Amino acid sequence: MGYAEATQIINAPVEAVWNALNDIDNTPKWVVGLQDAKVISEGTYGLGTLYNDYNNLGPVLQVTTWKIVEFEPMSRQIHMSDSANLPSTMTLGMASVAEGTRLTMTVDFHFMPRWGVVGRILEALVMRHMIKGLLRQNMSHLNTYLQQYPVKTTPVKRTTVEVPTLKLTREEVQEAYERAR
Repeated sequence: MGYAEATQIINAPVEAVWNALNDIDNTPKWVVGLQDAKVISEGTYGLGTLYNDYNNLGPVLQVTTWKIVEFEPMSRQIHMSDSANLPSTMTLGMASVAEGTRLTMTVDFHFMPRWGVVGRILEALVMRHMIKGLLRQNMSHLNTYLQQYPVKTTPVKRTTVEVPTLKLTREEVQEAYERAR
């Protein structure tokens, strides 16, 4: 498996970065080679969402289906693709810092799995560096995009579930302990 990682400080609040990452219709404005992106599943964008990327990184338009498999508001997302040519897992992690948002993008990938050893050699020699460069370009473009077109920064509501507590006397705890032994 190949692996590429890049980190950059984005000069925008974490809410703006989060919202830009989830604005699938506008990702072609800052993702290198992306011609279009469309959500293809029903429901609210988030965990379980399926979307297609229409990408011109090679000589032919490639359509890649992605599924969001992890979605932690304002901090992390994981997207997976079962592409025949480049199956990948992309992780987007972010944290608020004094200068704005530290964004880390990682991609675990397998280049041309059907090519066997040749694919693995190309992963190591070419693809890892190419993908790392693309991640850096995309983050730089995202930073510029957010400076030119500020994204609405309405934070995503975090929900908490109140867990009932069980209050026992010391004697009740001791009795339960003795029964369990």
